[in-house]
Amino acid sequence: MSASSVIIIGAGAAGLAAAERLAASSRGVTILEASDRVGGRIRHLEGFADFPVELGAEEVHGLENCLVPLVKEAGAELIRHETVHDYIRYDGKLISLEAARAGEDLREAFEFVDTVSRFEGPAWTVEQCIVARHMPGHAWHYLDSRLGVEHGTTLDRLGMRGFAGYERNWQLREENYTVRQPYVRLLDPLLDKVRDRIRFGATVARIEWGGPQVVVRLAGGEDLRADAVIFTGSVAVLRDAPPEFSPPLPPEKREAVHSIGMDGGMKIVLKFQHRFWPEDMYFLHSDTFWPQFWTPGNGRGGEAHILTAFVSGTRADFLRQLEVDLVEFALGELDRIFGGRVASELFEDAYVADWTTEPFVRGLYSFPLAQTEPRHREALAAPLGGKLFFAGEATDLEGHSGTVHGAIESGRRAAGEVASVL
Repeated sequence: MSASSVIIIGAGAAGLAAAERLAASSRGVTILEASDRVGGRIRHLEGFADFPVELGAEEVHGLENCLVPLVKEAGAELIRHETVHDYIRYDGKLISLEAARAGEDLREAFEFVDTVSRFEGPAWTVEQCIVARHMPGHAWHYLDSRLGVEHGTTLDRLGMRGFAGYERNWQLREENYTVRQPYVRLLDPLLDKVRDRIRFGATVARIEWGGPQVVVRLAGGEDLRADAVIFTGSVAVLRDAPPEFSPPLPPEKREAVHSIGMDGGMKIVLKFQHRFWPEDMYFLHSDTFWPQFWTPGNGRGGEAHILTAFVSGTRADFLRQLEVDLVEFALGELDRIFGGRVASELFEDAYVADWTTEPFVRGLYSFPLAQTEPRHREALAAPLGGKLFFAGEATDLEGHSGTVHGAIESGRRAAGEVASVL
């Protein structure tokens, strides 16, 4: 390798963004990717429908972030989605979210979301907070979907303080867009500049960062040396299946890893013979065990009739422990929502994407636990010894954690830190 070489671990959004920034400064960059593809938690299902169905990230939140220039550069097209096309199951009936909002129960839920940034109470979960406020049952169902599942967890795990800390950026996510093309296309402007620097199937077993150079040992025993390493693996990988670090990560880094949440979850893509849901429906907040469904083909002009079901956190863990047939379970939930056996009888095909079982991801995306403080993300992002650097959406310090643009920004930040040292 060159005299000022850098190894980047992971070819997701953060890794590609860091590599593109460093490669532009003529540094020797190698990207080690354990899987056989780029994108990390961005992945789509090809051939299942007459449009790409996203299995991971699929939304662009607002138009004021680093993804928007990439959309234009990639020649992609955004599709705007508004809450006027959202539905909620309310008293056993499907009604529009706007109509439900006029009712007292949902009005309280919306007021709760609107005022969350002013929360200054104890280190509670959102569940504890809404119990203390005697929130009615309908509000619980909506908030479980609107806050819990949207953060990749459940209300009993989501920390109120941490959510309040980045509520302003969360509100910006109300302006949601999907991409007509496969979402991974948005990474093409980055990938095109570093494609020849990626080694696939390169699982990192050990990182020795205490010497004059960093030694990265692969699972097959090969040693690679570099002047700096950027680790972009998820916080769940660092928590549950990290490479061996020598010296070990310092206590404040280990504390941060265990103080930031990242739960398991799954998407189930369901294909039907024809549509049985409202024609204008994009999103459905349900009061059944499965809290969210949406129409991924909305605005794409395809002919396939597809619903995506999403569940996360303790609910996903519970389903896994029950060892139920996930597709049949999801169909049963839809039968209950729409009546009779309409979903089961019209069902054609399904695909399950369980991100918990992905060995190089191990979950959805980071979220604040009750004990999460700003210092934890700062500690997670902090470089070690001028040799070992960290990126990924969980290390974002600007309130964009849990998003693709947060991952990209973190990769660029880490690249700047490396450049300043080298």
